[in-house]
Amino acid sequence: MRGENSIRGRGGRAGSQGVTLIELMVAIIVLGFILILAVPSFMDFRQRSALAGAADQIQSFWAEARFEALKRNRLVKVGFHSSGDNFCVGAATTDDPGDDAACNCLQANACDVALFPAEQDAWQGVRTASATPTTLGGAAGASGAVVIDPKRANLTEAADAGVIELRSPAGPGGEYRLSVAIDRNGRAYVCEPADAPRSIPKYASRKCAAP
Repeated sequence: MRGENSIRGRGGRAGSQGVTLIELMVAIIVLGFILILAVPSFMDFRQRSALAGAADQIQSFWAEARFEALKRNRLVKVGFHSSGDNFCVGAATTDDPGDDAACNCLQANACDVALFPAEQDAWQGVRTASATPTTLGGAAGASGAVVIDPKRANLTEAADAGVIELRSPAGPGGEYRLSVAIDRNGRAYVCEPADAPRSIPKYASRKCAAP
């Protein structure tokens, strides 16, 4: 009996052997294929998330500036400014309802209400759309601003309404683009340019209106 139990015990251990080298290699190959398929999807997700996050930050910044104009009962100008690869949005008080010069938000203390971002890394690789990424202030350029009326929170000059256009970090499938549009009534919304090379499903039905 003791011998029989001993044989069974050895047989049980033999039946629970680990995977073979061939099985391990097959598993590694399958895992490699899965990673190859997953990486582009992850990159694509990162592109869309970074771009949508940047656009939402600008929209939130605009809402904060409108609140400050009402709270302070002062004209507040909100502008976009870029220099080289660096760009930002800034808000500053002004006494001129026609002031369309953006405060230099890349320079410390140049915008006395608020600025975003404090560090360029906050854009997470998002870039400006072109050499003329904004039409705020009524003309396309590297910078421009609009002024908020502190009584009704609309624009002091309707013709200054415009957009700030952004593009996603580079990716294997091409880039995405979104715009933050400021209308004459002082409302800010995120939309997708009609000529965007790739469409984000969330914004497929939210195309930017023609100027």
